[in-house]
Amino acid sequence: MTGHSPTTRPRPAFAGPCAAAPVLAVLVLAGCMVAPPSAMIAPAPRTPAAAITSPYAPATTAPTAPTLPEVPAAPTFSGAVDGRTGMRQAAVVAVSGDAGSGYTVLFRPAQTEPASVNGVPGRLCGDTGVASSRTNSPGAGSAMPGVQIMIVKCGAAA
Repeated sequence: MTGHSPTTRPRPAFAGPCAAAPVLAVLVLAGCMVAPPSAMIAPAPRTPAAAITSPYAPATTAPTAPTLPEVPAAPTFSGAVDGRTGMRQAAVVAVSGDAGSGYTVLFRPAQTEPASVNGVPGRLCGDTGVASSRTNSPGAGSAMPGVQIMIVKCGAAA
């Protein structure tokens, strides 16, 4: 034999003061060693969420002062005038009767001037004069919404 006893093991070749170097190298590679806090790098500051833009994000707009509602314009009446009643033709639904029996006028007051509605009995009766005239209130038993009925009795029919 070479000078070793059977109960003793041969000494490894890396034994000595540098024997711990390979073990430390394995621990460092395995992530077991931590660098001192002074060697750590601080993380980068985060950007604010408002700086990130997306094409799908709703656009932000500055608040605006509330606007006042628009004042509705006065109705403007136009179109041809009915020769018998003096109202706009678009307002006249029907005229029936005669000076002897009286007149019944169906009309849409929203489509003609109020002054022309007031002048209808005088225009229909002419020289015989108006004995009586009445108009139902809007929507009072009418089968036609927005249409009013005027009944005119002339002087000869009284």
